[in-house]
Amino acid sequence: TGGGGGQGMDPGHAAAAKMKHYSPVLAEVRRVLISKMAKPPEVTIKENEEGHIVRAEEEDTDEIALYKMIREALIYLTHLDATNMENTMLQRLTQECLTEGTSEHWSPTLLNRLCWAIGSISGAMHEGNEKRFLVQVIKDLLSLCEMKRGKENKAVVASNIMYVVGQYPRFLRAHWKFLKTVIFKLFEFMHETFPGVQEMAVDTFLKICQKCKKKFVVVQQGEQLAFVEEMMSHIAQDISELEHLQVCTYFEAVGYMISAAPADGKERLRGEPMQ
Repeated sequence: TGGGGGQGMDPGHAAAAKMKHYSPVLAEVRRVLISKMAKPPEVTIKENEEGHIVRAEEEDTDEIALYKMIREALIYLTHLDATNMENTMLQRLTQECLTEGTSEHWSPTLLNRLCWAIGSISGAMHEGNEKRFLVQVIKDLLSLCEMKRGKENKAVVASNIMYVVGQYPRFLRAHWKFLKTVIFKLFEFMHETFPGVQEMAVDTFLKICQKCKKKFVVVQQGEQLAFVEEMMSHIAQDISELEHLQVCTYFEAVGYMISAAPADGKERLRGEPMQ
């Protein structure tokens, strides 16, 4: 315990000096943790030992424990310097999105880990910064989905889009048009027969309906009907290629929507999916 050199320094200045001193180290820690991020339990496809994209058949408890540990560390690191975290992630995403034509640089594993890290820090930024960050992330991922060829590559990007949007309900609740676009994208993914994609689409649909249910039962600005009413006309089409358990998850999600409807509309809505 030392001499008097540090005595009398304002605590705020001392903390700022310490942050400045450690910021290069913390920036490197952010980069390393992002590149080592473990698979969250919500993600249903993974890269196997042969480098093929396959359905994740069972949960790996060690991996889930590692995911929780890294997520906690990334949240702390975001609180310490959100700007550096945002810049690091966007820079990495840009590298992944600009490698078209140089396919040897394309790494599904690196993109997965980056997107899992992006999803893990939901709520750690101020809302305005989170909005700007997330819009850029989704824009880049949708561009990447268009650019990539081959079912495996598209499935990787699709699973990452679904995971990231499912992690940011605060943003979805505040931006109706974006939320509606996301839901229609999920309906599109419900027709993608690559292993694991449909399962993840219905799981993400359920998750969003649980967190944003009130948004679907009121008439939003610029709309003629509440979304839940509009959706009734294409339920049969949405579920046409789903397996039995996935159909059950789909209707569980619809149930959450209906649960948020005004009392006089609930009975009518409950009857509509059965027609």
